[in-house]
Amino acid sequence: MKKFFLIGVALVMALSMSAQKQMLTSAWSYLKDGYLDDAKKAIDKAELNPQTADSYKTFWFKGNIYLALSTTKNKKYQALCDNCIDVAYDSYMKALKLNFVKPEHKDIDFTTQMGLMKFVSVLQEGNESYFESSEALMEILAEKFPEMSRVYKAKGEEAWRSNDFESAYNQWSRASGIPSFAGLDTTIYYYTSLAAMRCKKYDEAIEICDMLIKMDYGMDNKERISVYQNLSMALKETGDTTRMLKVLDEGIKKFPNDNYPLVIETFNYYVGSGNSEKAKEYINMAMENDPNNAQFLVIRGTLSQEMKDNKSAEADFTKALGIDPNNYDAIYGLGALYINTAADTLEWAEKNVPPTDFSTFEKYQEIAKEYQTKALPHLEKALTIKPNDLQVLQILKELYYKTGKYEESQQMGARIKELTE
Repeated sequence: MKKFFLIGVALVMALSMSAQKQMLTSAWSYLKDGYLDDAKKAIDKAELNPQTADSYKTFWFKGNIYLALSTTKNKKYQALCDNCIDVAYDSYMKALKLNFVKPEHKDIDFTTQMGLMKFVSVLQEGNESYFESSEALMEILAEKFPEMSRVYKAKGEEAWRSNDFESAYNQWSRASGIPSFAGLDTTIYYYTSLAAMRCKKYDEAIEICDMLIKMDYGMDNKERISVYQNLSMALKETGDTTRMLKVLDEGIKKFPNDNYPLVIETFNYYVGSGNSEKAKEYINMAMENDPNNAQFLVIRGTLSQEMKDNKSAEADFTKALGIDPNNYDAIYGLGALYINTAADTLEWAEKNVPPTDFSTFEKYQEIAKEYQTKALPHLEKALTIKPNDLQVLQILKELYYKTGKYEESQQMGARIKELTE
C-alpha cells in the first residue's frame, strides 16, 4: 500500500511539473501565433509558480512577450501594460542571471557600470559551459537587446525633442545599460550625460563623464572637449570647484590647440569669483589663438582697469575700436576709463595737495578736465548706439556740466525725465 502511495505522489508531482512546463510552452506558442494577451496571461502565471519562478526560460519568454507588447501596433494589446519595454528589459536581465551556471556569475550587479563591464568580460571568454542555454543567451544579446536599444533610443530622442529631459535621461539610461557583444555604446552614454545635465542629475552626469574621459570618447577633439566641459559644469553645480578647476586644467593641457571652450569656462569662473588676476591670465591664453578678437580685448581692458592698470586698459580698448569701430563695450569702456581717471586724479589731489597750494591743485584740476574732455566723444558715440541708455545719459549730464556745456547738460536732464516719467 505504501509503495502505491509513493508512486501516486511521484505521479502527481510529475504531472504538476509537466503542467507548469506546458504553461511555458503555451506562452511560447501564443507568442508565435500572435495572441499576445493569452501569451501574457500564461507567462505571468508561470512567473508566480514555484516550479518555474526561478527558471531562465520563464524570464526569457517573458522578455520576448513584453517586448512584443511594447512594439505592437494593435491598440488592444497596447492597453495590456503601460511599461512593457521596461518589464521586458528587467525580464531579460533576470534571464541572463538565471542562465549562469556558476554562483559567482549569478551575483553580477547589472545596475552598475562595473557589473556590466564584468558581464561583458565573461562573454568575451566565450566559454559555453558558463550558461545553461547558449541559444537563450545568443537570442537575447544578438537579437532582442539591439531591438530594445533602438526602442529606448527612439523614446529618448522623442522625449528630448519635447524638452522632457527627465524622460530622455531615463530612456537613454536604459539603452546605455543594455549589454552588448560589441561592448559599451559610448555615444548613447554621451547623450545620457547631456540629458542628466538638463534635468539636473549632476552626480549621474559626473559618473558618466568620468567614464567617457577614461574611454577617450569622441570622434574628434571638439567632442572630447565637450565631455570635459560638461564634467566641469556638473562639478560646479555640486559645489566641487576644486575638482572643477582641476578638470578644466587637465583638458586645457591635453588639447592645447582646441581648448578655447575650457579656457573660457575657467575665465568665467575667475571673473565670477572676483579674481581678476587669474581671469586675465586665462583671457590672455584665449587670445593666443585669437589675438584680434575685439571682445577679448574689451574683456582684458576691463580686467586691467579693475587692476588699476589704466595704460594697458586704454591700449586694449583702443585696439578693439581699431578692429570694430562700433563696438559699444569698447566705446563705453574707453569713455568710462577717462572719467574714472579724472575722478582718481581729483581724489589724489584732494588728499595729497596742501589746501594752501592753489596753483598745484588747479594743475590737477586741469589734468582731470582733460580726461573728462577725452571721455566726451566716446560717451556721445555710445549714446548714438543706445539712445535710451539711462546710465550714459546720466554720465553725460554730469560731464557736460563739469566741462561747462550747460545747455547740453540740460538736454540730457530733459531726456532722462522723459524716459523715467
